[in-house]
Amino acid sequence: ALGVLESCFKEKFGTPRQPQLAPSSRARLRVKAEFIPAQSLKGLADFSHVWLLSYFHLNTNKIFLSTVHQPRLRGKTVGVFASRSPHRPSPIGLSLARLLSVESDTLHLSEVDLVDGTPILDLKPYIPAYDCLPQASGGWTESADARELAVEFSPLALGEVRRLERAGATLLERLIKEVLRQDLRNPRDRSQMKEGKPLEVFVYDFDVRYEVRGGVARVTEVLSYSKLAKQAK
Repeated sequence: ALGVLESCFKEKFGTPRQPQLAPSSRARLRVKAEFIPAQSLKGLADFSHVWLLSYFHLNTNKIFLSTVHQPRLRGKTVGVFASRSPHRPSPIGLSLARLLSVESDTLHLSEVDLVDGTPILDLKPYIPAYDCLPQASGGWTESADARELAVEFSPLALGEVRRLERAGATLLERLIKEVLRQDLRNPRDRSQMKEGKPLEVFVYDFDVRYEVRGGVARVTEVLSYSKLAKQAK
């Protein structure tokens, strides 16, 4: 691997299913010294986006599954090779991320869909003249239900988010909205789909607690790891 991604997404649950769904997300990739970043990254900063070839290190599949349940298809299946599911014979991922800057051996990225700790196998520049095909067909994705939620905050949660933003957690409110808008629940899991069920997702070092009622995800609390540690005592 070239390096290990440092991402704002700490768990699989809550990590966007595709890049660009959470523009406020942030990540860093430090290229190992053995790859001579001073030379190998030369010219990359002139590009706005990069392809990240990654390894799905949290993949738990033990057997080959020829079909997968895509959340947007509400229970229907497609062939594994007609999907971008991480559960595949070779757990290799391909993500298009925005390149914010290159500083020495480190790439600063946004619009990511990879969990913290993901090994990056390779990276390549995105070249619009070759990589963008407006006439291409999107297959089943063109008719699939996006299933987006409205997002709101309780006064307590919003107050804590604003406090954390003043303390340096840039774009936290926006990022939480972008993540929860996608409806993280698995429609095949009846317990998750129950109205008002307490749910939680981790972004950066914060535990975002919320519930879904009538198509609205309502954030009830936002706790830092330090507060969680105090509660556990």
